[in-house]
Amino acid sequence: MAFLRLLTYDPSKDPTKIAYRKPISKGHKAFRGFFSEMLGTAYLVFFACVSVPAAFSFNSTDGAGRALLAALIQGMALAALIWAVSGISGCNLNPAVTIANFLSGRVGLVDSLVYIVAQIIGCLIGAGCAFGCLPGVLRFQIGVPRLSPAMNTGEGFLLEMLLTCILCLTVLGTSVFNVWDRRLNRIAPFAIGLALLVGVAIGFNFTGGALNPVRVLGPSIISGHWYSHWIYWLGPIVGAILAAFIYRCLFQERFDVIDRPGYIEPTYEGSFETY
Repeated sequence: MAFLRLLTYDPSKDPTKIAYRKPISKGHKAFRGFFSEMLGTAYLVFFACVSVPAAFSFNSTDGAGRALLAALIQGMALAALIWAVSGISGCNLNPAVTIANFLSGRVGLVDSLVYIVAQIIGCLIGAGCAFGCLPGVLRFQIGVPRLSPAMNTGEGFLLEMLLTCILCLTVLGTSVFNVWDRRLNRIAPFAIGLALLVGVAIGFNFTGGALNPVRVLGPSIISGHWYSHWIYWLGPIVGAILAAFIYRCLFQERFDVIDRPGYIEPTYEGSFETY
C-alpha cells in the first residue's frame, strides 16, 4: 500500500478485494488502551483547567454566564473525546467511570488498573500544558476546584457523589448495557457530555463541579493548591459504586449466552469483512 495516495481508494468498488482486519497481540491492545486513556484524560483535564480561567477572563459579574461557559466547554470536550477514542478503550477518562465499569462487569480488574494509571499520568500532562499555555495572570490555581464558603465538607461530598452518580448512570445506560439497541452508541457521547455539562453547571459555584478525581489531582499537583481534596476522590468513587449497584442489581437486563445455531467455526485466524 502506497504511503501517500493521489486518489482515495474505495475497496467497495473493487469486487476482487475484501478488507482483512489484522489481529493484534494482547500487549499491543493493552498499550493502545493505555495510550488512548492517557491522551484523552490529558485533553479533558486541559480543557477543564482552561475553561475556568476562560470563564473568569471576561470583565463581567454574570456568575451564571461563567458557570455555563465552563460547563459547555467541559461537556462538549468530553463528548468530542468520546467520539474520538471510545473505539479503543471505551474512553473512560475518569477513575470513577472506570470503577463503575469494573463493578458492573464491563471492564476487567487489570484493564481497570491500567486505565486509572493512564488517567493519573494524563491528568498531570493536561494540567501542565494548561499551566504552560495560560498567561501569568491567569495561571493562579489553573482551575483547581474548591468548596464554596457557604458549604461544609459533608455537603460538598454529597453533591459530588450525586452528580457523579448520574454521570456514571448515563455512561452505563447509553454505552455499556444497551445490548438490545446498538443505535444508542451513536448518541452516547452527546448524552454523556450533556450529563457532565449539567453536573458542572450545578456544582460550579458550590464545589467547582469536578465529578472526576483526576480533574482535581492534576491541577492541584501542578499549582500546589489543595482544597478539601479528599471529597473529590471519595465523593465521585462512592457515586460510581452507587451507579454500578443500581445498574447491576436493578436495571440490567438478564440474558444467557448460548451457542449460535448453525455456526461453523472458521479455520483461519482473524476476521474478514466483506463489502
